[in-house]
Amino acid sequence: KFTEIHLQRMAAKNAGGEFTTMITDTTTAYTNYFGSMTDEDTKFALQQGLTIAVNNAVENFKKAVSQKEGLVRGNFGKDSPEYQEFFPLGLTEYSQATLQNVEMLMQRMVTAANAHVAQLGIPFLTEFQGYLSAFQGARTSQLLKLGEVADSKTDTSFKRDVVEIELMKNVHLIGAMYVGDINTCMDFFDQSFVRDSGAVEDEEPVTP
Repeated sequence: KFTEIHLQRMAAKNAGGEFTTMITDTTTAYTNYFGSMTDEDTKFALQQGLTIAVNNAVENFKKAVSQKEGLVRGNFGKDSPEYQEFFPLGLTEYSQATLQNVEMLMQRMVTAANAHVAQLGIPFLTEFQGYLSAFQGARTSQLLKLGEVADSKTDTSFKRDVVEIELMKNVHLIGAMYVGDINTCMDFFDQSFVRDSGAVEDEEPVTP
């Protein structure tokens, strides 16, 4: 808002074209900064959606394991070596799965289901292959988007610096144009957007 108002006030006094260069340079810097903020926000929103997709994939897998454990137990018995291939540490290991180990657990279920497809059936194998595939796809996309968001934050920070530099240049150039006329100089800058010394400590910083 500070930059937008500053640009409007320079444009209003630019009848003779003396502010044209400042307007052009500041507008370019501000447009690039605003575009970067928009890009960052869009990528962050997509990242949040992918995070939900990852969490859903994990929860769907956990529910399926809990539901299908009885089928494995019914076919082989809880003390059988086949059951141990699926549940070496029981159901708790699956119910407490995290992002760090859930893919390994999914792969274990697929491997064991494939080894015993004759007893458990193709649908059983296909179901767990689906959970693994869904998780891998969502997780890969999420991690990629996390990297893109980090890059966008860096780009936004850099472009904010460019805007601030243009504003500082304008302060000096306008000051040189109206030496001693403080009121006219200040007409170009809306001071209400500048945080004063009495501001609350946790107040949000001003966005140029």
